[in-house]
Amino acid sequence: MNSFILSAVATFFKSFVGMLRKSGVYALFMKIYNSISSAWKNSSIISFISNKKNDDRSVNSITAKVLYSPFRFIEILRSKIGEFIEKNIAESVICDLAKTYLHNFMAVNTRFFGIMILTTVIIYCIANMNFSKIAAIVGAVGAVMCIFNFNLMGFLNPSKVINFLKNAAGFENLDFEFYAEERTKGKTRLVIALVTGIVTGVAMSVNMLYGMAIPFGIFGVPLVLYAPIVGVYIAVFSAPFLPTMALAGLCILTMFSLVIKYMTDKNYGFKFESTGILILLFLAVLFVSCVFSFARGESLMVWAMYLVFAGFYFAILNTVKTKEQLYGLFKLLVISGALVALYGIMQYLFGWTTSNAWIDEEMFEDATMRVYSTLGNPNVLGEYLLLVLPVAAVYMLKYQWKRISKWAYIAMFAVLALCLVLTQSRGCWIGFMVSVAIFVTFYEGKIWVLIPIVLCILPFVLPQTIIDRVLSIGDMDDSSTSYRVYIWMGTLGMIKHYWLGGIGMGEAAYSQVYPFFSYNAIVAPHSHNLYLQLLVEAGISGLLIFVIMQVVFAKKMSIVYKFGDKKNTDSMLALAISSGVIGFLAQSMFDYTFYNYRVMAIFFMIMAMGMALKTIKEREVQKK
Repeated sequence: MNSFILSAVATFFKSFVGMLRKSGVYALFMKIYNSISSAWKNSSIISFISNKKNDDRSVNSITAKVLYSPFRFIEILRSKIGEFIEKNIAESVICDLAKTYLHNFMAVNTRFFGIMILTTVIIYCIANMNFSKIAAIVGAVGAVMCIFNFNLMGFLNPSKVINFLKNAAGFENLDFEFYAEERTKGKTRLVIALVTGIVTGVAMSVNMLYGMAIPFGIFGVPLVLYAPIVGVYIAVFSAPFLPTMALAGLCILTMFSLVIKYMTDKNYGFKFESTGILILLFLAVLFVSCVFSFARGESLMVWAMYLVFAGFYFAILNTVKTKEQLYGLFKLLVISGALVALYGIMQYLFGWTTSNAWIDEEMFEDATMRVYSTLGNPNVLGEYLLLVLPVAAVYMLKYQWKRISKWAYIAMFAVLALCLVLTQSRGCWIGFMVSVAIFVTFYEGKIWVLIPIVLCILPFVLPQTIIDRVLSIGDMDDSSTSYRVYIWMGTLGMIKHYWLGGIGMGEAAYSQVYPFFSYNAIVAPHSHNLYLQLLVEAGISGLLIFVIMQVVFAKKMSIVYKFGDKKNTDSMLALAISSGVIGFLAQSMFDYTFYNYRVMAIFFMIMAMGMALKTIKEREVQKK
């Protein structure tokens, strides 16, 4: 860090900033900035967002009480059978065996895993009547592991490599001895390992991949049932990696676990606030549109996905109770996003992308590929990155220069930003610029003086393909632009007839009606605009509720932002979430951003994390 090059660069920037602040251009800019800032602070928009009067009056409304009825039903069940369920769980032999499995799995006990691996190999070979070299090697490893009885997880704490990784990720206080050592002794655990190995071996003989997943499934399901917060962590981290239905299953399991937690813990209560009420009202309106849909069955299936992923908002809000838990969740979001982005960059570098389906090859001859990473579409990847980048910026800015975490998050932010560029998604670039404008304005508005300089430099450092993509925004000669415009025109024709109640959710309903209004015989699965799609699917009420939901959410985040110092971590996270969501909503003008269910799930996860931040922050302020 103290090298001559870094010192020279730091000295150059200090000199440059000093000269800039003494210049007449800077003085002129500051006069303009101060006048705009004063006008903005006194504007009706800021007054509306900052107004806390009757902020949560909706919680006590009749509509809220009706929407709360499912939670009220759970409360009634708890009063009737809560103690019975709690007693049976405490005395259950199955639950006790599950705990033994969990602790041995978490400890990575060598004897436990050795018996499981060796048994799996033997059963698999018997079932397939085949004994390969790979099976012999794996079986030998399992046999050696059976000899020893160590908990490998316990060796990670003193490891210098692990300490470096923990410090880089910002998890300095993470302790790997989170298992009960007494559970890693005795014969019961060995019998459990033997049975698990038999089941896994039989399953692998039928399907190798599913069979290998069984030990992890046996570990994951009871762990989530035991601690709902684990399901939240896994869902946030794995959302861009898991198949849609697997993510839905994880969300359902976590929400079921939360219900069990509520039923068996008398001190546990559900958090219910205005943004959550609007989400429930939004789901209710969508359900009504599905009942009267042109394709009722398919629409109800789409609504079920909305119910699971939008409903997961309540799982996060009601499980994340401490600031440490929430900060860990934000860090996992960034690390997961960095891995997704890194894979996207590797796609570009090694040519793993094989399709040019998203490029107008006549207009962009030099453009060879657009990366999509684990999300299957460059625009979808860009939408995901829009939500993650501002949070990464917070940790990049907040950590001190002397800490390895600072450099780790700088690297992750750079990877995320580069991947966004490589998506070549013009709508996402616009969304990112909106997000940056909001973040910079509220974080440190004076930085705007550098924007003209940056704009002058960019044409000399950006590849020509990127410049061409930027300049083509709004160009009707680009097939992608004209394609969208014609779809919007057809969708507006549909809205004239179905603006009140909509046609129902999903591609099936849209495809039944759209052909009668299409332009130039263009076929489309959706409107390529979130707001038009909500309007055509659920009518004017669906769109209005969604817009109000976002306005209310922005007000909530502004409250957190104004608590204390504007540059503390909580205020910056509130600003980052707001700017990311608004950038996402800006991109939604050019694409139906909820078409990919995983991105929709992440959107509502981000909202829930923001509201959890508000709840925790308010609790802190009340204690002072």
